[in-house]
Amino acid sequence: MIFRTLDSLDDWTFGNGINSFSTGRDAMIQNLKTRLRQWKGECFFDPDNGVDWNNFMDIGTKALLDSDILRVILQSDGIIRVDSFLSTLTPDTRNLNVQATLFTFYGNLSLNEVF
Repeated sequence: MIFRTLDSLDDWTFGNGINSFSTGRDAMIQNLKTRLRQWKGECFFDPDNGVDWNNFMDIGTKALLDSDILRVILQSDGIIRVDSFLSTLTPDTRNLNVQATLFTFYGNLSLNEVF
C-alpha cells in the first residue's frame, strides 16, 4: 500500500518526491484515519464511503455511530479484525474519542483518535 504522507495538520505533503509517500504500516494507518474522518456522502464517486457523522452525532444514536465506525474500520485495507473498541462521547464539545486495538497485516495496531 502506498499513501501520500500527511503533515501535522493532516494535509497532504508535496515537494519531497518519493519521500512524500508512506508505505506499509504507516500508509495503512494514514488511510484508516483519513477514512474515519470522511463524512458519508462526501465523495461523489463513492457516496456510501465514510462515517455517517451527520445522522449519528445526536442524542441516543451513539450505538449506531459506533457500529458505523467499526464498519469503516473493518472495510479498510489491511485490517483483519478489531480486538477491542471503546468510544467516549463528550456532549458539551461534541468530541468523540475512539480507542481501538486492531490486528492488521502488519501486526497489532493501537488507534486513539479524537473526532
